[in-house]
Amino acid sequence: MPSTGVTGFCRSSLVNTDEDSKQVKVGPLRKDGLPPLPRPAFWQLGGKTTRITAELAIPGTDFQSLSQQYALARFLGALLRLWTNPGICMHAMSEHPFTDLIRLDGDSPRIIPLESFRQRSRLGLIETSSMLDSVVWVQTNWRAAHKLYSSSTEFRLAVDALDAAQFVENEALALVSLWAALEALFSPSTAELKFRVSALIASFLEEPGEARRSRQKAIAHLYDKRSAAAHGKPKHQSEDLVSTFELLRRVLIKMIHLRAVPSKDELDQRLFGC
Repeated sequence: MPSTGVTGFCRSSLVNTDEDSKQVKVGPLRKDGLPPLPRPAFWQLGGKTTRITAELAIPGTDFQSLSQQYALARFLGALLRLWTNPGICMHAMSEHPFTDLIRLDGDSPRIIPLESFRQRSRLGLIETSSMLDSVVWVQTNWRAAHKLYSSSTEFRLAVDALDAAQFVENEALALVSLWAALEALFSPSTAELKFRVSALIASFLEEPGEARRSRQKAIAHLYDKRSAAAHGKPKHQSEDLVSTFELLRRVLIKMIHLRAVPSKDELDQRLFGC
């Protein structure tokens, strides 16, 4: 039963640990009479600030290979970042529960480091009081989201771009990757790309009226920042990158709720009120 770490080291359902509980309880003396071994080195992966807070357990009986289990764990991690907290990280994967690793002998534990790099864009929650409750949304919607992820190349690109962009060193490159995903979802052709993309996104997110018009103008402004970054002359501020993150996030969440990625014809019909 491989385990994947979420904000610490993890395995499969979500199990919270007390932040103050920084010591793992170990069993009695070993058979040779010596005290238990100290924590293995991987326990400090990412530094002393990294703590085990949850486990994501993927049952092995449903999959034919470890790579399939990892792919699903990675997708669920992306959904947790999308909805619950963008600061969640999947630090390592194991075939054993992480709370059991300290008790295992010799070479039996197999630990695979995953996301050991730091986030370049420090996205986080303004209010964290309901973070645990928000996991219910992931539980409710992950199957529908995974169906879209498996069937739509545009949706897959958008999820992957949103999930990876905050780890990209160069802000301009992150901005371009987010807009590449939005263009894949909303650009029927390369003609009048700025207006078409901004208008279609606005019509997807807003009903006809002033809110849609204001949204289109704001999106067009963000698109100008994307164009400058794509041509090697970035003019954006960090706030523009955060706004683009939020724009793509809203689009993905609405598609998950709709259980569908709209076709180009459907977007045109919505734009023109057909």
